[in-house]
Amino acid sequence: MNRKYHIRAAIPALLAACLSGCSGGSGVINAPDVQAGAGGAAAAAPVLSMPASLSVHEGLTATFLIPTATLAGGRTATWSIAGSDAARFRIDPATGALSFRQAPDTAHPGDADGHNDYDLSVQVSDGQRTSQAPLKIQVLPWNDGGAAGLPLPLAASDVVRPGGTTGQPGLRVLDWAGFKAALSYTFDDSQPSQIDHYPDLKAQRVRVTYYVNPVANWYPNYDATWKDAVAQGSEIGNHTTHHCRAAELTDNDPNTCPASLGSAGAEFDDTGVYIRTKLGQSAVWTSAYPFGDTDYKAAAAARFLVSRGVWPGMVAPGTGSDAQNLPLAEFPSDASKFDAAASQGRWMIYLFHTLLPTTQDWGGGVDIGAVTGNMAHARALGTVWIDSVVNVGAYWRGQQLLQAATPTASAGVTTWRWTLPANFPSGRKLRVVVNGGTLSQNGKPLAWDRRGYYEVSLDTQSLSWTQ
Repeated sequence: MNRKYHIRAAIPALLAACLSGCSGGSGVINAPDVQAGAGGAAAAAPVLSMPASLSVHEGLTATFLIPTATLAGGRTATWSIAGSDAARFRIDPATGALSFRQAPDTAHPGDADGHNDYDLSVQVSDGQRTSQAPLKIQVLPWNDGGAAGLPLPLAASDVVRPGGTTGQPGLRVLDWAGFKAALSYTFDDSQPSQIDHYPDLKAQRVRVTYYVNPVANWYPNYDATWKDAVAQGSEIGNHTTHHCRAAELTDNDPNTCPASLGSAGAEFDDTGVYIRTKLGQSAVWTSAYPFGDTDYKAAAAARFLVSRGVWPGMVAPGTGSDAQNLPLAEFPSDASKFDAAASQGRWMIYLFHTLLPTTQDWGGGVDIGAVTGNMAHARALGTVWIDSVVNVGAYWRGQQLLQAATPTASAGVTTWRWTLPANFPSGRKLRVVVNGGTLSQNGKPLAWDRRGYYEVSLDTQSLSWTQ
């Protein structure tokens, strides 16, 4: 992350007033005081530029804001903070880099009024005069926005909307919604230990994917647990009803899968009905193969957006990797290994079976503390998109669709069109940038986000650009 700040040359008070008037209300540019400098020349107080408010996700300890200041020539900025919630933050006196002292937790607000909105006054001094501006920081859970909401990437300073003079749109989709990498936690078999440790997972407030086998619904609180997971924005995926190898579904051998429903499709369909009618999820978009058995693949391709296998690997952004056999990333033993994997800029999918400690050990156990500790570390970085398989998978496939679309030009308007595949969830978006001009959908211009992108609705299935 770039921790440098910009010190611009001194500007007259008239220009500062103009900047303030042209800020559009999205940020704060304070009006400078003016005093007599050496030789009687006017010397303005520092002009501080920063947003008046911003939102970040809980768990974050990385720098989330680096304000900028304009100083009189030859002076040096010193930064500080004040206000009712100042004790919760640290600011680098030399750069202005602002971060939480301890990771915020929306379940236990640390702000003065207990509403997860922190009030500060950011101050900058040039050694002679001090300027200040208010800042409100809203802390959000990672599962904010329900099942489909995209989380917010870090943007330590406002990203200026590209101007562009080439006359070409230069459309580009941001990988992983503007994050550096993506991460999905998956839990197979709807095991008793997962139900017992569900409160620990729920407390992380990140969207995950639980691949269920309804035959395991004998365990207490089975339906109630997965219903609550849906309510929290997590995904319930399809892992078939009886968790048999595909060949065992039709071998008529009473020693292999005697309760088989007779085909891979029937196993998927039975579980899909259970998820929709018993657990309350509107549809089922992804599956995981029992034992990683890709003989289920043909049936899965007709029913699901993406499916997960068990072969080792990570998924590159915007590529044509096999959507019906997504790989598994190795669960790291420590933070440094996680950071090394995340630095590759890919989608990591973790698989968990038994969660320890438990009295129902079905094998392949991992301590629940290791899982939640990994989640906490990923949240603290602020650079990794943590979400369910359906959400990351829909963005990944949507990026492929838009990148593959051939633009057409007519009467000064460039248009991209795409067709969503079957089993694509509604309400999903992409984040894109262009070289200036105006992006529109359904005749309405799209708004530029200060973090550096436009949000494009995939449901609309078209996008237009004018210079």
